[in-house]
Amino acid sequence: MTPQNHAAEPRRSRVLSACAAAAIVISGFLFDVAALPNVPGASILDGVGEIRITNLGTTLMLMVLAAWVTAIWRQRLPVVPLVAGGLLALVGVSYVLLLVGAFSMAQRYPHRVRQLGVLVGGLIMVFVLREAATAWGGALAWYFTSRTDAQFEGAWILASFVWAVLSLGMTAGFILLSRTRAKAMQNAHRAEKEHHRADVLTEQMVRQAERERIARDMHDALAHRLSVVSLHAGALEAAASSGADPYRAGDAGQIARIVREQTHAALQDMRGLIGDLRSGTQTGSAAPASMRAIAALLLQVRASGSDVRPYVVIDAAESASTLFDGAVFRIVQEALTNAIKHAPLAPIDVFVQVGPSSGARIRISNPVREHRGSAVPGGANGLIGIRERAAALGGAAWIGAHDGAFIVDVSLPWHERDEPLAKLEA
Repeated sequence: MTPQNHAAEPRRSRVLSACAAAAIVISGFLFDVAALPNVPGASILDGVGEIRITNLGTTLMLMVLAAWVTAIWRQRLPVVPLVAGGLLALVGVSYVLLLVGAFSMAQRYPHRVRQLGVLVGGLIMVFVLREAATAWGGALAWYFTSRTDAQFEGAWILASFVWAVLSLGMTAGFILLSRTRAKAMQNAHRAEKEHHRADVLTEQMVRQAERERIARDMHDALAHRLSVVSLHAGALEAAASSGADPYRAGDAGQIARIVREQTHAALQDMRGLIGDLRSGTQTGSAAPASMRAIAALLLQVRASGSDVRPYVVIDAAESASTLFDGAVFRIVQEALTNAIKHAPLAPIDVFVQVGPSSGARIRISNPVREHRGSAVPGGANGLIGIRERAAALGGAAWIGAHDGAFIVDVSLPWHERDEPLAKLEA
């Protein structure tokens, strides 16, 4: 919607409201002028259908005009047309303005409907009973019969009661319809707000889940690289201080090469993760998060000097879901990183068995050693990440020390590639 159309909406609404008010005032005034014969002495009726307004009738006409003008304020001050309509009903002209005021009052004060119904119904019953017992109320019968004595016939008395009941019923129906419509609009507005709130919460949850994913990937990818770098940097420091070869089958040049490669890989990982943050999508980093990269990962750890004793059997890796595939790799990577940090150069037993029939079983253990500090201090975030990944896939993780060994034991159910993500996270 353009600014011009937006500005024209209130003006159009005001014009329509003014036209509706004018139509109510004019039609109501004409109706009550025609109802002036209801008041004795306001007009002179004859048997040929002619009517003459008396001085009293002229005064009443002005009174009717003033009363119907109050319908302009029926929305802001509904009590004004209600009182004016009550006066017209007591005088004996008609109770149409009274019903208009009652409808407006019911809209403005819905909690007063019961009291309002008693008041308006009582005034209308007084109006009808007076017509049945006195000379008031001759207009309806005279317009249809042109006889001045027709109003005392039983049919016309009954017609007055029927008209009163129908008028009250129609007004009550309009009030009920108005209240139902208002409640429906309130419910629609409330539903729209709740829908908007749900959208906001969903967006926040998606963003939080994405932040947690990136945090886990950043920790798992970079912590492994930096742990290897830290291990070899310590070896270089030892070699420089003692002149001894830190590894039986290596030299300082080999260590420096590994440090350079791992540092370069860490930089590539960081670039990939920063790309994820900027684009809002998972573009991938230099480290492949796939079960098929576990062999290369074990070779890297073994090249760093750690004694890795692997047993790895992976079946149908290509049919596993992306989430399952990446989780298996990240869990193995983080468990190895934890072993390198807290038990450097200690033997690491790696058991990985994955298949569609049995799911994934990952068990990585290393001897528990006294912690002597590390260039890359741990904060247990990696172990928390292992538990989170296992829980997200409906698996279980046991992590802790047992019989002198620190063990990471994870079991995951199998997930096919075409399995919906919503089912995996349910």
